[in-house]
Amino acid sequence: MKRALVCLAIAAGSAHAGFWDGNRLHKELTGNQAERLLGLGYIMGVADALQNAIVCAPGNVNAGQMRDMVANYLANVPAERHLPADSIVAKVLRSQWPCSDKPAGGTL
Repeated sequence: MKRALVCLAIAAGSAHAGFWDGNRLHKELTGNQAERLLGLGYIMGVADALQNAIVCAPGNVNAGQMRDMVANYLANVPAERHLPADSIVAKVLRSQWPCSDKPAGGTL
């Protein structure tokens, strides 16, 4: 239920704002509690979409761990914040948990 509410909030918030870039994701991840939850929901949505395609995270990885990885990347590589947020999330997660039996397919 909580996950569905977060996804609904993302969809509602994105309807008028356009696609997110790294600047927007960084802002959400460093904002107030509601903004941080929105950022977490975004990361988990991308992670779910990529799981077993280009990201093969083990089953014991939690959402907070993925959030921390992406937040650290955005904080430490500000030169890439202009890139699409989904590409940044994909890059960070794939660098840690690539699917070795799947072709790379693209330049995420």
